Amino acid sequence: MKKSTILTTIVAIAASVVFVACNKSGDPDTFISKDVLSGYAQKGPFISGSSVTISELNPKLSQTGKTFSTTIANNSGNFEKRDIEAVLRYVELKVDGYYFNEVLGETSSGALTLYALADIKDANSVNVNVLTHLEKPRVEYLVKQGKNFAAAKQQAQREVLAIFGFENSENSSETLDLTNNAALLAISCILQGYLSTGDMMNLMANISADIKEDGTLDNSALGEKLTNNAYAVSLALADIRSNITAKYAELGSNVTIPDFESYVLSFVSNGTYSPTSLIKYPANTSYGNNILSNAVTSVNDSGIYSMAADVPKGMSLKIVLKGGIWYYEALPSGPINWSITQYDFSNRRQEFTVTENGKPCDLKFIIHSSENTQPYITIEYYENGASTPTKVKNLLIEGYNSVPIDNDTLR
Repeated sequence: MKKSTILTTIVAIAASVVFVACNKSGDPDTFISKDVLSGYAQKGPFISGSSVTISELNPKLSQTGKTFSTTIANNSGNFEKRDIEAVLRYVELKVDGYYFNEVLGETSSGALTLYALADIKDANSVNVNVLTHLEKPRVEYLVKQGKNFAAAKQQAQREVLAIFGFENSENSSETLDLTNNAALLAISCILQGYLSTGDMMNLMANISADIKEDGTLDNSALGEKLTNNAYAVSLALADIRSNITAKYAELGSNVTIPDFESYVLSFVSNGTYSPTSLIKYPANTSYGNNILSNAVTSVNDSGIYSMAADVPKGMSLKIVLKGGIWYYEALPSGPINWSITQYDFSNRRQEFTVTENGKPCDLKFIIHSSENTQPYITIEYYENGASTPTKVKNLLIEGYNSVPIDNDTLR
């Protein structure tokens, strides 16, 4: 009987030693259990079947090897994991899968991975989103520098929001939801832009790496990329709102989408960088010098030229030619990605509209000076749905020789 009592006492002491040893980490509440841990995984919302991995972390935010797995339960991005027993309070959540692309209004073409760090001591819900993902390496760095987890999270979140010129939220990033936080939704749209999933992941990885040690975005190329994305989506805000509203209606969720538009527009207007990846007009193509290029101010009689533009996704372009007679080749090298109206003989006018953005557009263009009544033609540029020309130039015709034109003959 005495041996049993001694053995029980030794076991109790050993358990106490283990508990005290854990306390030396500075974490007085070493082990916790959760009946259920739930949340939302959102870029747009991840779709049903996406995987969720919950990994236990020690106070230095290194993985201990203990993990729990679950999946997204429905297309709203909701997940839950039951019976999480005897874990340390800090966890990393990793979500892998396809998501709803709110900019295009469709399921993503590629799978995305997002992360979140959280203290679940007093939390039963953790969301995973682009803010939790961007801040993760910065939080880890600050903790390794001696900051406590809560302070590191607050600082990293404030620094990430500052990249976009947004004020810090009173709520931590893992509690934010696309349906009730305008800044989060705006940042999700800006990061996405019209990028592929892979390109967006690369952009986020580069931003996280850049801010990891000093909390500021120092790479101007990354800042310009964000600005270009924001400008592109700013032209389609009504469509994006419609996409998101329709998605949640389809899910049966009665939500009011926050005013993310003002945040996107604020970033475009007040950001450090100006858009650089706007519509471009190459100096020349395989057909010859490009009449839309700033470098081309005149054309030779009967010379062969191109009419080309690079229109990024999300943008649009219409070109109006006025004041002369011109030709473009229909066969065998027909117009590439141009929609063209019939020539208006009464007003000597014709419209050329880019059919699909994000794809090359070009055509072979010829002017005969003898068929024009003035020594130039006027080119009007209508970019991104503008109702008045965003640019106008007169293209001089070298060797101009006026001859009266018989419109009936030209018909």
